[in-house]
Amino acid sequence: MTHTRQPGFTSLPQQAELLDRLAQLPLYRVALQNLSEQTGWASVPFLTRERLTQAFEAGELAHPDAVRVHLTPHVGGGWLPEYATQADIDAHGRAAGAALARAGVRREDHVQIAFGFHRFAGGWIMQGGFEALGTKTLPFGPGESEAQLEAIRKLGVRVLVSAPSFAQRLGEAGARVELLISSGEPLTSIAGRRERVEAALGCVALDAYASSEAGLMALETPEKNGLRVLEDWVYLEVVDPETGEALPDGERGELVVTHLSKQAMPLLRFRTGDLTRIERRADGAYLPGGVFGNVGGMLKVKGVKLFPREVAFWLAGQGLDHTQHTLRLWSQAGADRLGLTVRGERTDAMDTLKVDFQRRFVIRLDELTVTPEHEGEGVLDGRE
Repeated sequence: MTHTRQPGFTSLPQQAELLDRLAQLPLYRVALQNLSEQTGWASVPFLTRERLTQAFEAGELAHPDAVRVHLTPHVGGGWLPEYATQADIDAHGRAAGAALARAGVRREDHVQIAFGFHRFAGGWIMQGGFEALGTKTLPFGPGESEAQLEAIRKLGVRVLVSAPSFAQRLGEAGARVELLISSGEPLTSIAGRRERVEAALGCVALDAYASSEAGLMALETPEKNGLRVLEDWVYLEVVDPETGEALPDGERGELVVTHLSKQAMPLLRFRTGDLTRIERRADGAYLPGGVFGNVGGMLKVKGVKLFPREVAFWLAGQGLDHTQHTLRLWSQAGADRLGLTVRGERTDAMDTLKVDFQRRFVIRLDELTVTPEHEGEGVLDGRE
């Protein structure tokens, strides 16, 4: 079958070849069998975690040439397997290695990875890229701060791969590296966090976006102007979480990922649930603000989409307790009203906080309360 090209996707032959190949797999056979010859990319069905669960239970995920299986934990408990062939491992390694080179990693570097190496993908996501690049890579794993410090000092580790919170603790304990590749937690999407981590380690800290289902998808360069997408590995879209329609560049929405060459369990328009923006520039596609929330629990307030997880990231950047806050909604004179109560010390900058909230979310806060005693309740929607 042939397919019309959609703006922003790869070339028509790549799109047609991709869909023809995936239509042969049990996971996609039914979903793709009725596509017409003029089907556009936007008409290709989304893949969800629910569909993956169904496919696993039906025995549709295993691949005869798979040589590696990781388990992926899912929200709400349980897990799914993630299969990879040797060709998949090699392709991901090449794409990740090229991205790491753009980030400033050198072949002669000692690299220490502080993510887990076990049944979940964890550190394996990063390991392949460094090996493809030819670095001296230490798959250290998480925790063991004293042992991590000793290895960094004795081996002259130049590059650390870690969640930003653990990296900062290592820096405060005396670790010094030149480059941090940060993943697993927000970095650039929380105001001031990169600067705190860099000050602790004496390094340049770069943000990476990866998942166990898709591998490494985007990584910053030293210019710190957004996470550059690994376009030889994945195609990324941003869609409206409600309608599923593709959004113009620069608008925030749900990130959707498609593998371009993966053989075992390739993702086709997989809804990640992550909130981001995308920009397509002359040298490639970028996530300019990283991933800054999750679409779960989306609210419609005053005609604007509000994502509670994004509010938590904003609070963390303001130095307030993002774990103890309440978003309260109510109706007044037929209109929506929005209030925010958060644990913290009240300051003279309350008006500044309200202005910054409106700038970030394009919604005016009707009430803002900061108090040391508050215990968060999440979202209280009392609208009629």
